[in-house]
Amino acid sequence: HHEDIMSSLSQLKADVLASYQPEKLAAEGKKKRILVTGCPIGGVLDKTVKLLEKSGAVVVCHENCSGYKAAYQMVDAEAPDIYRAIAERYLEIGCSVMSPNPVRMELLPRLVDAFKVDGVVEVVLQACTAYSVEAHNLRNAVQAMGLPYLGIETDYSTADQGQLRTRIEAFVELMD
Repeated sequence: HHEDIMSSLSQLKADVLASYQPEKLAAEGKKKRILVTGCPIGGVLDKTVKLLEKSGAVVVCHENCSGYKAAYQMVDAEAPDIYRAIAERYLEIGCSVMSPNPVRMELLPRLVDAFKVDGVVEVVLQACTAYSVEAHNLRNAVQAMGLPYLGIETDYSTADQGQLRTRIEAFVELMD
């Protein structure tokens, strides 16, 4: 079993190295770098990220429930009370259902610096009240950093695809 895993990892590494294309990376270096934040976006990811990429941007970070903020901290495995350490780790995620939520606003500038972000796109599902309420504070935080902000409220349908394309294209164009 261990050998199968190692073989799979070796094959994955070979595949990644085989697909490495320096000229593609150089071209992407000229694109506007976007941080996508908001709801856990599942199927909405296809709709928004593809439109951003078709508009000439590149998504460099996902700061949402299923993105970077869920994985950037480790549990303190050396803590005397491991259950408390696990609980503290989960309470520090910065989810908008935890109110007040200073962790998210503190993480954002660090991500902007670490990923050299040019603009922030917040995706809020129409049924997600918690993120909708927090959107105002996030927009203010992004604008205070001097970055462009685009707030998108959407759902899982494709009915708003044309409207989103227009808004996203304009957002990326304004960053040039």
